[in-house]
Amino acid sequence: MYNFMLSLHSYLRWAVVIIGIIALAMAWAGVFSRARWTPQQVTLGRLATIAFDTQALVGVLLYAWLSPLTTGAFRDMGAAMKDAGVRFYVAEHSLVMIIAAVLVHVGVIRSRKKDSPLQAAIFYTLAMAGVLALTPWRRALLPGL
Repeated sequence: MYNFMLSLHSYLRWAVVIIGIIALAMAWAGVFSRARWTPQQVTLGRLATIAFDTQALVGVLLYAWLSPLTTGAFRDMGAAMKDAGVRFYVAEHSLVMIIAAVLVHVGVIRSRKKDSPLQAAIFYTLAMAGVLALTPWRRALLPGL
């Protein structure tokens, strides 16, 4: 089960990145063209939240129950925080990704209420900055390592 969920989490990362970048580009395009929020942007916002939420759900399942790395770290958090590799997954990656998912939700909600792509652009930018900064790319691009 662990290997399946880890693989699913790894594949879902690409959906989050691709949909997130497209949503981000469309939001900024709307800002620069001074356009109102379009139905396509609303749909893309929904897709982005679905991708982020699905990824977050799989990540939480891995984090809380399935990953031997995190379940082992929970036994001795002091030692886990001293190991940079373990700390990355136990604290840094997990926290920033949850914050990124919340930021996407806030961007979608605020852009709809204010009918402004700027609201989405700001929050999507913050979310994608977190995702791109704290995704373990070495494993994504070189799975054997």
